[in-house]
Amino acid sequence: MIVNCQLKKSERLTSQLVIEKLFAGGNASMAAFPLRIVYMKMEKDGGDGKNGNQVGKPPVSILVSVPKKRFRHAVDRNRMKRLIRETYRLNKHILWDALEGKDYRLALAFVCITDTLPTFYAVQKSMKKALIRITERLDL
Repeated sequence: MIVNCQLKKSERLTSQLVIEKLFAGGNASMAAFPLRIVYMKMEKDGGDGKNGNQVGKPPVSILVSVPKKRFRHAVDRNRMKRLIRETYRLNKHILWDALEGKDYRLALAFVCITDTLPTFYAVQKSMKKALIRITERLDL
């Protein structure tokens, strides 16, 4: 499957119900420094609390969180969010290929767990490692 290397608005996790379920506990999570990833399987035909048309929904919806406690300055928080979104955008094909033909979708949350601003390459390395580990766990 050829994956479009864009991060569209439809790929963002915006449903408050899904976000609450994701962080309520009982969902799988892992740490790949400087990120903590929380993920949850959702039904392909819904699961987001809305009864709208689900035909165009992507297989993965993401949420990026950088706590103010970690980065006091908004400039640094925004930079970290941009780094996370860009590394996900470049490597999302790993996860999308694994979800091809499956009867569920994923909700992913990336939470920053470092106090210092890492380099792009450090974030990209941990993103690749995390996405590969998620695909391995989904196959079990």
